[in-house]
Amino acid sequence: MASFSQVSLLSTLIGIGSHILFKKLEPRVLSFLALVAAYFVSAFIFALSETRNVLHSSIFASVALNAFFAGLSGSIGVYRLSPWHPLSKYPGPILAKLTKWYMSYWVAKGNRHLKLQELHRVYGHWVRIGPNELSIDDPAAIRPLYGQMFRSRFYQGAPQDADALITTIDRTEHASRLIAWNKAFSTENLKRFQALTKIRTTQLMDVLKSASAGNNKISLSHWISLWAIDVMGDMSFSGGFETMATGKDTEGWIKVVWCSILLGQVPWMRDIIALAPSPGPIITFQQFAGRKVEETSQRNPGMHQDILGIIVSASDQDESSGGLKLSKLQAAADASFIVLAGSDTVSEAMVALMRYLVGDHEIQATLRAELNVAFDGPIEDMDESTLSKLPFLNACIQEALRIVPPVAAGPPRWNGNSGTQILDQFLPPGTSATCPVFTLHRDSRNFVDPDSFHPERWLNGGIHSPHCTEAYIPFCYGPGTCIGKPVAIFNMKWLTASIIRSFEVTFPVGFDVDKFDMSYKEHNLWVHDELVVELKSLPEA
Repeated sequence: MASFSQVSLLSTLIGIGSHILFKKLEPRVLSFLALVAAYFVSAFIFALSETRNVLHSSIFASVALNAFFAGLSGSIGVYRLSPWHPLSKYPGPILAKLTKWYMSYWVAKGNRHLKLQELHRVYGHWVRIGPNELSIDDPAAIRPLYGQMFRSRFYQGAPQDADALITTIDRTEHASRLIAWNKAFSTENLKRFQALTKIRTTQLMDVLKSASAGNNKISLSHWISLWAIDVMGDMSFSGGFETMATGKDTEGWIKVVWCSILLGQVPWMRDIIALAPSPGPIITFQQFAGRKVEETSQRNPGMHQDILGIIVSASDQDESSGGLKLSKLQAAADASFIVLAGSDTVSEAMVALMRYLVGDHEIQATLRAELNVAFDGPIEDMDESTLSKLPFLNACIQEALRIVPPVAAGPPRWNGNSGTQILDQFLPPGTSATCPVFTLHRDSRNFVDPDSFHPERWLNGGIHSPHCTEAYIPFCYGPGTCIGKPVAIFNMKWLTASIIRSFEVTFPVGFDVDKFDMSYKEHNLWVHDELVVELKSLPEA
C-alpha cells in the first residue's frame, strides 16, 4: 500500500492539476463539493481494501484530501500573485489579489467605502481589489465601463428560483424583459404611482403630527423606512405591507433587503444557502411574492394597475414583438426585487437629506421659504409639476444623493468571455470592474469640500470649482441605470416638501450628530444609528 508521503505527493499533484482544469471548466460550488466528497470516499475505500482498518483508512483519506486542498489552494495562490495573471500589473493589497474574502471582510465590517477610499489614495486610479476584480475611481472610466460591460455574478448572490430583471446578467435577456418594465414606468403609470405615494405620506404625516403634539422625540429614520416599505408594497402589488399601521417591521422585510445584497459579495454561497433546511428570510419573502403573482394572474386584465400586474400583462402582450414572456417564478423574483431595490434606496437617501436639513437651520429655512412661495394651499394639494421644478429642493436632493449614495461601492460589471477597452487599459476576459461611487463623490478632485453638505453647488452661481458632474452617478449609468429613478426622485421630493412645510425639525438636546455620522456602516446597504428628532408643528398653509 502507498505510504502517507506518497499519497500526499500524488494528491498535491492532483490538486495542482485540478486548478489547471478548473481554470478552463470552472465547476459550480455544489459540483465541486461533490468531487471533493468523491475523492475522499475513493481514498477511503482504496485504503480500506488494503488494510481492513477503518481508523487507518480514515486517516489515509484525510491526509489525501488535505494534500489535495494544499495543492489546489497553493497553485491558485501562486498563480494569482504571479506575473502570469492577467491583472498582475494592477496594484493592490496582497490579500485582495489572493481572495475575494478580503473585500468581503470589509463589507461585513461595514467599512468598505472607507477602505476603497484609502486604497485609491495609496495605489491610484486603478486598484486590484479581488483576484479578478478592479476598482477604478477615474470619472472618465464611468461611461465606457458601464456602457460596455454588464452585470457581474454579484447580483446573483441571494438564493432564488429565477432571476429578476435586476439580477439578470445576460444582456440580451435583460433587454427583452426591459420592454415590459418600460411600460410599467410610463408617464401615465408614474402619475398613478404618485397618487399612492401621497396617500402613504399623509399616513406618515399623521404619525409625525401625533409626536409633535405630545412634544415627543421620534426616530425619523425608523418611520421613513416603514413609509418606504409601504409605498413600494402599494406600487409593486397593490399593498400587502402595513408596517406604518403596526409601527414596526413585523415580517422582517428590512432584514430581507440586507441579507439579499450582502450575499452578493460571495455569489457561490448561493448554492450552499439553498440547501439550508429552513427557508430563511429571503425565501420567505419570495414565497410571499409568489402568492402575489398568483393573485395578479387571477385578476381581470383591466385591473393590472400595479408594477407587477403591468409587467406580467405587458410581457404577455409583447411576446410576439421581441419581448420575453415571464414565467411565474420570474415574476415572483421581479416582485421581490421591486420592493428590495426601491424601498432602501429612497429611505436611506431621505434619512441622509433630513440629517443635513435638521443639522443646518439656514438650509432648512431656505428650503421652507422656497416651498411656501411655490405653494400656498394644503400640502396634499401641491402640484407635481411645480414641485419638480423647484431649484433648491432639487439641489438638496442631488446633494443628499452625492454625500450618501445609495450604492456606495458602485455596481460591479463583468466583461464575460471578451476583453474590454477602458480608456488606455485593456481589461482581459473574465474581469469584473466597478467605479466606487462613494469615493468618486467624496473626492476633492471632483467636488469642492466634498465631505460637507452644500446644495448650492448644484445651483447656477453656486460652488463651481471643482464640480465634476461626470463623477456623479447615484443611479449608475448605461444599460443598468435604475429604471425606477423617476419614482424615487418624486417620492423624495413629496416627502421632503411635506415634512419641511409642516414642521420645524430639530435635534433633541443630547443628540450627538457626530456620533450618528460615525455610525454609518456600508454593507452594500447603509446601516446606522437611529436619526432622532423633535418636531414643532407649523401653521397650516
